[in-house]
Amino acid sequence: MAEFLDLALEAKNVSLRYKSSGRGMENVSFSVSPGEVFGLVGPNGSGKSTLLRVLSTAIEPDGGTFSVAGADGIREKRRVRARMGLMVDRPTHYGDLTGRANAYFFARAYGVEEAKAEAVVSDLLDFFDLTEYADDRVKTYSYGMGKKLALVEALAHRPEVLLLDEPSLGLDYTSQLAFQRKVRELSESGVAVVLASNQVDEVEALCDRVAFMYRGKVVAQDTPEALISSVEGLRRIVATLRNPVEYGPVAAVPGVQRVVPEGRNLVVHCGERPGIVADVVAGLVKSGGDIVSLSVERPNLEDVFVKLTGEALKREG
Repeated sequence: MAEFLDLALEAKNVSLRYKSSGRGMENVSFSVSPGEVFGLVGPNGSGKSTLLRVLSTAIEPDGGTFSVAGADGIREKRRVRARMGLMVDRPTHYGDLTGRANAYFFARAYGVEEAKAEAVVSDLLDFFDLTEYADDRVKTYSYGMGKKLALVEALAHRPEVLLLDEPSLGLDYTSQLAFQRKVRELSESGVAVVLASNQVDEVEALCDRVAFMYRGKVVAQDTPEALISSVEGLRRIVATLRNPVEYGPVAAVPGVQRVVPEGRNLVVHCGERPGIVADVVAGLVKSGGDIVSLSVERPNLEDVFVKLTGEALKREG
C-alpha cells in the first residue's frame, strides 16, 4: 500500500484500486497501474456497467472501497472525478448544442483553460473525423457519431484515469482503428485505462490484463495470453446457420466438449483429433442445419469464459 501512495505523488502516475462494491457484486478486487489497460469482460447483466458507475462516483456503493492515487472514492469524490474521464455505453448530449459546444462544455467544466480547451477539442474532433460535423447540432448525429463525440468529451480534460464502457460498439471500422490508436497513445503516456467490452479481438489487442465478470463476481483475472493458454488443445469451430436447429447430433460427436449458440452461429468446442471437423459438419447436416459459412479458429477469450462459466459471453438476442 505504501508503494501505491508513493505513486499518487506523481501527477503522471495515477493508479486505481478497487475492492468489492456491494450492489450485488462480490469478490471483486483489482488494481490498475499507470499506463496499464485493464479489461472487464462479461455478458450483459454481469455487473460491468454498475462497477464503472461506482468507480466514476456516479452511484454510491453499498460497501467496499476504492481509491484513485490515494484519494478515497467514497469520501473524496471531487478529487477522484477531477482525475477521471468516463464514457458510458449509451452517452447523452445536449442535443440542441453543436458537437464542438458539447465537448468544449465538458472541458471547461473540468477546469481546462479557455484557449487550451478550444485547442484540445479541435484536435480531438479532427482525430475522430468529426471536424466536418463539429458545428452541427448533436441531435442530427448518428449513433456512431454520438459515440465518437462521447470519446472526445471523456478525453477533453486529459484525464489520468479513463473508464470506458463498450467504447467501440457502433463505431465504423476506421473509427475503431482510431480509437485503438488513441488508447495505445494514452497508455504510453501513463494513463490508466479500464475498458469494459465484449469485443474480444479488441480486448486481446489492447488489454494488458483482463478480469472476467459473471453474476457480480470476478471469476478469473490474468493476461489475455495466460487466459487463452488455459484452453490450449481446443478447436473452435464456428458455423453460421441459415436457421436455428437442435444441435444434439453435434454435441454427440466424439471429442466435442460443448456447443454454444450465439445468435445465428453455433460455436463448437472440441479436442484435437483427425477428422473432427468433418464429423462436426456431418452432425450439423444431420441436425438439419443449412450452413452459410464455417470456420476453424484459434481459441479466444470467449472460449475461456465458456469454459469457466458454461455460458456464452454474448447471449442470444
